[in-house]
Amino acid sequence: MWQLTAEQLELRDRARELARTVIAPRAAEVDRTEDYPWDNVAALRGAGFTGMTVPTELGGPGHSLLDAVIVVEELAKVCGVTGRIAVEANMGAISAIIEYGTERQRKLAADLVLRGDKPAEPIAAATGTS
Repeated sequence: MWQLTAEQLELRDRARELARTVIAPRAAEVDRTEDYPWDNVAALRGAGFTGMTVPTELGGPGHSLLDAVIVVEELAKVCGVTGRIAVEANMGAISAIIEYGTERQRKLAADLVLRGDKPAEPIAAATGTS
């Protein structure tokens, strides 16, 4: 039977703790107000949960897609909005730009996602790929 690695279990536990202590307490407010949760984005960035799949040669940590999915799962359990932000900050437009963009687009997209400035789909517009 397939098992998560020790590193993936640690990643899951860190994501679970962030979800429980930071994201969950505000989830209902985020849903009710429909305000973009920039404080959640800051928490994701601080935990290293944005740009996880950005390759090391572009300044990212080079995590696998599975690593990002593990984090998304824990976040989405408590807040769908933050879960969706984590999807886009790790495997949305950023994946296509990293794979098919010009070198300039790849670097710009990586920098924006890693800083947390463009965690969602607007990254495509910001890099001229939309």
